[in-house]
Amino acid sequence: MYMGNQALGRNRPPSKRASLRVIYGYLRPHRLALVGGALLSLATGATGLVLPLVVRALIGDLSAHRGLSRLIVIMCLLMLADAVLGAAGGYLLLRTADSIVLSTRKDLISRLLKITIGALDSSEPGDLMARATVDTTLLRAVVSNAAVSAVTAALTAVAALVFMGLLDIVLFGVTLGVVAGVAVMETVIMPRIGRAFKETQEAVGEMSAALERMLGAFRTVKASGAEDREGARLHEAATRAWRAGLRADRWQAVVGNTTELA
Repeated sequence: MYMGNQALGRNRPPSKRASLRVIYGYLRPHRLALVGGALLSLATGATGLVLPLVVRALIGDLSAHRGLSRLIVIMCLLMLADAVLGAAGGYLLLRTADSIVLSTRKDLISRLLKITIGALDSSEPGDLMARATVDTTLLRAVVSNAAVSAVTAALTAVAALVFMGLLDIVLFGVTLGVVAGVAVMETVIMPRIGRAFKETQEAVGEMSAALERMLGAFRTVKASGAEDREGARLHEAATRAWRAGLRADRWQAVVGNTTELA
């Protein structure tokens, strides 16, 4: 994650592997809470996988005119467990994500207070402010929607395919083909979404820097009648962020609807 590299003495953005190491450094102090959230999410997925088997047994007993009370109770307990475990796991992950954002912001503030005057003069204060506020918020999405959910979703998907293979081999083959197709498509699209989000954050940083400069010299701007020129510069930065956001929205819409269709 790129957060004021110029002010910290780095002119080149980090590689993908370096970025992952940085993110892992932020997640590591909270690994126990993340593991707990992941286990709760896996338990939620397990209840969802067992439920179709209970439904199949229920249909079998109904066809054979046997008693249904026991299976109905089991089904209700599974649904209740799914709701409770899902809520607990979701809250734990979101709480951990907010804690990571807090610790990251404190760390960035401490680092910014230690930079030299020369490094600050060569940077845009507004851009640094955006890195410490807007960029850190993205860590919340990384934790709640990516770091843990990706692992638990993959394990749940594998387990679901195994169960499906036991139930119906033809259905398993069709589903496996669809899942493989979606995986290939997302492999192509996800880097495009990442680039669009990066462009959005960079444009927001530029807009914050321009706004900070304008407010810092507001009296001069008013005295020289430069409101229109400064406004046009801010509008241009906001438009760049909007366009990058639209590119990300288009790709996300394609991925989301294709996954729902699958």
